[in-house]
Amino acid sequence: MRFLLELFCVVALGLLLGGGLSWYSIQNRHGFGSLTIDRWTAWPQAGSPDADPYTKAKVASDGEVPLDSAEGVEFVARDDAQGQRLSRNCSYRLMGKTPVARLWTLAAHGEDGRTLFGSDGKPSVVVSRNMTYDQEGSVSIGVSPMLASGNWLPISGSGPFNLVFRLYDAQIINDRGLVRPQMPVIARQDCV
Repeated sequence: MRFLLELFCVVALGLLLGGGLSWYSIQNRHGFGSLTIDRWTAWPQAGSPDADPYTKAKVASDGEVPLDSAEGVEFVARDDAQGQRLSRNCSYRLMGKTPVARLWTLAAHGEDGRTLFGSDGKPSVVVSRNMTYDQEGSVSIGVSPMLASGNWLPISGSGPFNLVFRLYDAQIINDRGLVRPQMPVIARQDCV
């Protein structure tokens, strides 16, 4: 009888520990195979049948439809260039080259994954076709609750947020493997 009780405790502990770690992993990351460039992280295999089980579980849990690597890739940034969490109470400037892609979008998302809205009631999204670039092909985008000069991604509210940079028809994988694209720097400016 004691053996059965000990066996039950070991199995219960294993299920509890394994289930808890799996739940934590699914809630907090996409599993293995991430590509990190500065503060931007992508999971190029998230939409692929070859994705690892944790990534597949995260995708199913979130109810999202990720891009397959042939379609493009999604990069997410949670922190600025200094490693501080992005906050809707601050203004930021994204500066630099963007990866080569047919089209890209930059959106501000809340921690729940939903697109934020600006004070004008429109979604906080900008599209590459509507951006102005400098002579070297670099872009500068203000991310701020207040109107910014030039390219501007409006945000509103308070609390943390994520920047989601989706590249469509982007060449991040070629015949020699993964290509490390250049990503813009996220510089914190003023905070209220």
